[in-house]
Amino acid sequence: MTNDSAQTEQCTPTGPATCTAHPWLWADNCLEPPVTERLWSGKWLWFPPVSLLDAAWDTVRAATQNGLLGYRSKAATLINTRPGSDDSRRPICVYTHDWRDIEDVRRVLTALRGLGIVDVLLYKTDADTTRGQYGRAASTYKALPGRHDVSIPRRTELLLEHHHTAGRNACRAAGEGIS
Repeated sequence: MTNDSAQTEQCTPTGPATCTAHPWLWADNCLEPPVTERLWSGKWLWFPPVSLLDAAWDTVRAATQNGLLGYRSKAATLINTRPGSDDSRRPICVYTHDWRDIEDVRRVLTALRGLGIVDVLLYKTDADTTRGQYGRAASTYKALPGRHDVSIPRRTELLLEHHHTAGRNACRAAGEGIS
């Protein structure tokens, strides 16, 4: 059992709205092997009010563990705060393997909506988090309240086009190198 899983077990009886032992509670998809490579991973972010955090986390945690969402999810606890953030809300994150896989990103969004989550949802790459990019401008994708469609900002369209072009060029170069 990893430290992340141990954190889940220690605080689960109290839930994230009252846990003060760890900044995050984690849940893993029990139907998938653990992910070690996170180069392209990202997550849907939901910011429920603290008053609803435990119930929201119970729903997302169970759906994650049952393989209905991404490979992992986490909920911020009461001790997880950032300067300038809204202390009346805490993030719940639902991870996908590859932010470039728009079909999987949409699948997880549809599953979240199916759980009854109607609020605005933002999607962010783990690379952006590592670089310290926060706020709505850091969003790779966005889902408006109650909507099942993914809004793709221009910044993301350019990144996706760059990745597709690089992939095509690599395939072309590999094909030319084979005689």
